[in-house]
Amino acid sequence: MEESKQASRKKHTNEQLIPYQWFWTNVYGERMGFVEWAKSRPFTIIYLVIVWSIIGVLGFASTRNCEETWQMAFACDRAIWMIKIVTEPLNYVMSWFTAPFFHNGLDHILFVSIFGFLMPVQSFEVQNGTKSTVIIFFVSYIFVGLFFGTLFNVGIAYWPDNEFFQFGFVRNWMGGSVGFYALIGALAYTSRKQWFLLLLIGCFEVINLTVIGIDVHISFIHVMSATSGFLTCWILKKKDVLAAN
Repeated sequence: MEESKQASRKKHTNEQLIPYQWFWTNVYGERMGFVEWAKSRPFTIIYLVIVWSIIGVLGFASTRNCEETWQMAFACDRAIWMIKIVTEPLNYVMSWFTAPFFHNGLDHILFVSIFGFLMPVQSFEVQNGTKSTVIIFFVSYIFVGLFFGTLFNVGIAYWPDNEFFQFGFVRNWMGGSVGFYALIGALAYTSRKQWFLLLLIGCFEVINLTVIGIDVHISFIHVMSATSGFLTCWILKKKDVLAAN
């Protein structure tokens, strides 16, 4: 009887174009007990606790005004500065693992928390395991850090008056959106129709640019992050790293 019941259970996300699931459910769409729930999403839970604790203790960071308070200076030192790939390479590498935990405003952290971690990140983690989630999340910062650090520094060296390249140096870069876009890209790879989530990302970034007015640099970074997640998930799948939840 129990074997028959197990055989009849079906992962509800297999039928979805967007394989998101509720924060409190397992891969079968069933409500989970607290212990089972906590074990299924440790990275999501720990990340949210850390970032909201940082906001509670230090307040919001700044992308430019780093000397107003010691808290802002502390956060700025841990953000990604494109120039540091040349001037302080070790600090630049370390910033890939610290910048995701700092946010520069309420809209920023709510966007990352709600539309990132409470939707695609926790969905991917419960479906494919914490190990692969952490790998994809941080690999995206390495990928973006190397790609854009090189792009902006080469660009400013050859075209110092170009506003696109100048903008990369007048501010720092922080927050969890790089990582969660990577996990949307990873979810796209595991989806029934891989192109659908990628298309949604493209459409959303067009709206970001034309309606919301977000900077083109940020949209470019988001798209590259999703690409990183898709490719990293493909590699992990080939190496059989994804958990069979």
